[in-house]
This record gives sequence, structure tokens and C-alpha cells, in this order.
Amino acid sequence: VAVGVGVWKTSEPVDMPVTVATIDSIVPGRPTARLVLADRREVLLDTLSSGRVAQSSGVAIRKEGEKVIYEASSEKSASRVEYNELLVPCGGEYDIVLEDGTRVWMNADSRLRYPVAFRGKERRVYLEGEAYFEVAHSVKPFEVHADGGVVRVLGTKFDVRAYAGQPFRVTLAEGSVQVKNGDRECLLRPDEQLTAVEGGDYEVQEVNAALATAWTRGEFEFDNAPLGEIVCQLERWYDVDMSYASEGLEAIRFTGTILRKESLGYALEMIQKVSDVRFSKRGDGVLIERK
Repeated sequence: VAVGVGVWKTSEPVDMPVTVATIDSIVPGRPTARLVLADRREVLLDTLSSGRVAQSSGVAIRKEGEKVIYEASSEKSASRVEYNELLVPCGGEYDIVLEDGTRVWMNADSRLRYPVAFRGKERRVYLEGEAYFEVAHSVKPFEVHADGGVVRVLGTKFDVRAYAGQPFRVTLAEGSVQVKNGDRECLLRPDEQLTAVEGGDYEVQEVNAALATAWTRGEFEFDNAPLGEIVCQLERWYDVDMSYASEGLEAIRFTGTILRKESLGYALEMIQKVSDVRFSKRGDGVLIERK
């Protein structure tokens, strides 16, 4: 069943809905991340003001606003490859600019392991969770390694979702990417989305890539998406557990836009108003049931 969710983006005045009061206190995520340096020192980025964070392998690491930036410096660089990690918790998001100029938007509950400086013939990073990449063009291929496949590009824009327990997915916004898993290879064109299926195979379908990348612009956008997928995204962004009172609710489908800056109560009220499901606070979590 496809059910429409109220779209909040509009140039016309609208009556704001009354929120689900007991859930309204659950606030949205914010820019927060933990940087783990090669020597295992940890830096809580959201507690720092802008400025230099560290120096490693001839690369200056600094914070600028709500992103961390790696920049090659004049200091002599180390010959060995050193790796850093950026960890974004549930209820968080963060941006990073790698040493080659590639920019990565990291979604909630995600981890990126990457070289401080790219050496050798390839640029290789390791992802758990979800990230949107704008890869700086270079003759060195850029590879994203994740559980489910390897995404290989020279320079382009794409989203990778690789959460544990959920299907591996790649959505291409611009250029082209090659996705490989064992002997299986697939080349994607813009507005195509690859999803891993049972047996290690891939399925490809045409999509509007702007929907998959809307989270980088402060929105969730859904087009006939099942409630199960929506709930997974809300759980990570609001750092809350949501459960179902009965089977089958996960399959109900919705279309619409949710602003990530609003409280969870506001978002759930919009869904509740146009469907036969309702949400209620249960302990520290949220219960989903039929009306």
C-alpha cells in the first residue's frame, strides 16, 4: 500500500502539525565524530574549535567548522602508509576532506578508515555504514572497500550504504563507477542504484539519485519506500530504538520529505496523520502499531 507523507518543503504558508508530544523531546542528530589517529590517540572533534588538530606523515589535519580537512604540508612526509579513522556515532554526521581533495559526507553510525596520505598506485579507503563521496579526479583509481563489494572510480560522485544486516547499496549521481564482489562486476551509470542480493549477485535499477543523497542536504526523501527502511534511517539519526507491535507494518510504503533538523515527534506525526499506524513512547524507545 502506498501512502503519502506530508511534504514539508513548500513556498506556501502551511499549518504546522501538532507533534507526538511524548516523542517530541527526542532531538535530531548533529555534527559529532571521533578521530582516531595512527598512534591511537583519539580526538573528539565537536569539542574543539577550528584550527590545527594534528600533524602526521607530512599532512596537516585541521578542523574547519563542521568538517575535518587533511592538507599536504611542506614538512617531509613519511614513507610508510599511516591510517586514521573517523567514527560517527548514532545521532551524528560529519564531513571530511581527504589529502587528495576528495570530500566525504558521513552519515550516522558510520566508520571510515583511510590513509593520512595516499601512497602507491591506488587510493583505498574502508567504509562501514553510509557515506557520500565526491572523489577528486586523478590517474590513481579511488576504491571504497565495504562488506558487500568494492567501488572503484577515477573521479565522480556516489553514495555507498554498507550497514551490517542491511543490503549493500551503491547509488551513482555523476560519472561512472565499477562495483566488484568476487567474480561479479557491474558498471553503473548516473541515476542507477546497485543492491546486493542473495548469492552474492547484484541488482541494478534506475532511480533518482537525489533521493538517496538527500541526507547530505539535511533531508530524508522517500519515494514509495517501505516503513522498515524509513525506521532504520530514523533510528540511526535520532539514536532511538523503534519496534513493531505486529507483523506486516514494515511493508507499508510512504512517499514524502522529512527535514532532518526537526524532532522525531514532528516526523512521526506526519507519517501518523496519513496512515493507519501510530507511534507511542515505550520506555526509552518507540512502539509502532496499527491504529
